[in-house]
Amino acid sequence: MTKNRFFPESEYESRLARLRTSLGERGLAACLVSSPENVYYLTGLDHQGYFAFQLLVVPLEGEPILITRAMERAIVRDQVPNVRHVGYSDGVEPLPPPRRREQDLVLAEPTDEGHVLGLEPWSASLGVPTSRANLEPPSVEASVRATCESIAEAGYSHATIGFEQNSSFLPYRIATGILEGLPEVEWKNASGLVDDVRMVQSALELECTRHAAHVSDSMMLAGVAAAGAGVPKREVMAAVYDALFRRGGTYPGFVPLVRSTRTLEHEHGTWDDGLLRSKDVLFIELAGCVRRYHAPTGRLVFIVHAPHKAQRIHATCVKATERATEAIGPGVRAGDVYRAWEEVVDGAGLSGYRRHHCGYSVGIGFPPSWSGSGVPQGLRSDSTLVLRPGMVFHLMSWLLRTGRGDAFLSDTVVVTENGAELLTTSSRELLVRH
Repeated sequence: MTKNRFFPESEYESRLARLRTSLGERGLAACLVSSPENVYYLTGLDHQGYFAFQLLVVPLEGEPILITRAMERAIVRDQVPNVRHVGYSDGVEPLPPPRRREQDLVLAEPTDEGHVLGLEPWSASLGVPTSRANLEPPSVEASVRATCESIAEAGYSHATIGFEQNSSFLPYRIATGILEGLPEVEWKNASGLVDDVRMVQSALELECTRHAAHVSDSMMLAGVAAAGAGVPKREVMAAVYDALFRRGGTYPGFVPLVRSTRTLEHEHGTWDDGLLRSKDVLFIELAGCVRRYHAPTGRLVFIVHAPHKAQRIHATCVKATERATEAIGPGVRAGDVYRAWEEVVDGAGLSGYRRHHCGYSVGIGFPPSWSGSGVPQGLRSDSTLVLRPGMVFHLMSWLLRTGRGDAFLSDTVVVTENGAELLTTSSRELLVRH
């Protein structure tokens, strides 16, 4: 196992084999993978350099090709040994390597022999950005050229190749440059191809998800304990992050959501400088993250006083979540899980209340998402997704502005051979903090 690479080589070989089976079934000679979650899944590359263009070329046979900025050479060397790395420079031309590596860390000073020892040009200097007015940005030009040349050199310039058309990390200018630079390639939409392969987590992946769930529970307990009248919301967030790191987690793909009454409807907003006040409702939704695997959970907390309607709507929320959990199992369609949730809501007299889903798939996530690139697979009313053991979902019940009070509850569950297992386990009681 290489430095910073958690899973054994056999795990990556299995993932590539399953993806290649899908490629063969679709008549693809290769596919281009650009979302950081999918690159990580297939190679183990765990960094934040994906803000600049990176691409993994997975052929039906042979060695994958990883294209990144040249300055990422060292981390690719340490984390991803079994790819052909192609580095592009998006600024200056590559500088020469140092003559003696040990000199990289020595400040310049003369020696008795009259030579100067000190810092010499090294690989981190590659790709230093420069500005060229009225010209194509160098990162676009260099990355397109590196990609087209790599695909052509691998013998795929006349092949049928798929690429992730829905990826948020394939800029339009680069995508069109690649398509125009390889005019003889027959391009196919491979969106969701890798996502579908990685929806079922292996035993080793589930170890990470279970650890993440324990971290999530600690984060939630810390956030609830920090809340109270007169407490700044930033203190709640500080407690959440403190628990995340102390319990062995790492930075999550999505910032924890900490909102109160005034901002409750800000779907993806988070904390501000305001104070929690008596009769406020505090919304907390977060996910522990371990080796990029996430386990989200969410709760509502009433500050000092809960409205008289709160207990009843909260009970409905809990029951709907429980019924959806009971409906989960191998061979069950996602739409049937939603309908189990919906039946409880309807039975409580809220037949006019609908959500777009009652949960969605989670797993590997890089900022800005804990559910992977793009819109995740949801437990939606019209979904025909068939559940399989090893799939992990953020199951949620959100009853907001119902006219009968507000309630929110969410947890992470995994599909098992016999049904579903709840991974996050913090209290589902009505929460009130003074």
